Amino acid sequence: MSSDIQSALELLVLHNYLSLVVATAVVYDYLLTFSKEIEYFWVRYIGLCWVVIIALYGTSFIPGPLETYVS
Repeated sequence: MSSDIQSALELLVLHNYLSLVVATAVVYDYLLTFSKEIEYFWVRYIGLCWVVIIALYGTSFIPGPLETYVS
């Protein structure tokens, strides 16, 4: 019983360390690319807005009624 609790606590500590490593890597990558993030901010979010608009309103890239292209 004691060894089960001990191994569970060891896994919990390992999980905490791995979470810290991943969070550190993400923050480090974000800090390295922050200047590019500012430079390409509009491109990124305009594209995201375009995809959301397409998803919400069901528009397509083909102009006009679909029947003219299907025949």
